[in-house]
Amino acid sequence: MERTFQDAKTSVGMADYQARGWIAWHHHMSLVMLALLFLLKERRLHKDTLELLSCQDVIALLDVYLPRTDRTKQAVTDSMNKRHAKRRASIESAERQAGRSTEQKYSNLTK
Repeated sequence: MERTFQDAKTSVGMADYQARGWIAWHHHMSLVMLALLFLLKERRLHKDTLELLSCQDVIALLDVYLPRTDRTKQAVTDSMNKRHAKRRASIESAERQAGRSTEQKYSNLTK
């Protein structure tokens, strides 16, 4: 749940509203939720081929495929692969640490 709010704030502008009334605030939040729904559907659609695809990755890919000339597909792909490698290393490190802490707990029980 926290990750969803973080994505909403950083990726789709949930924290960037400047509304002065309830109607404007509700309109802004509705658009934020629609954008977040789109990003989450894209992540689920490509889950099998890109298991670490994040909202930030989808936005970066949209920047390539929507009409813009300042970034290339290769630059976005390279950046995305670097982020995925860091994320994979972080996941593996957490798994190793969890395994060690479990082993340590059991070794303390046998003493």
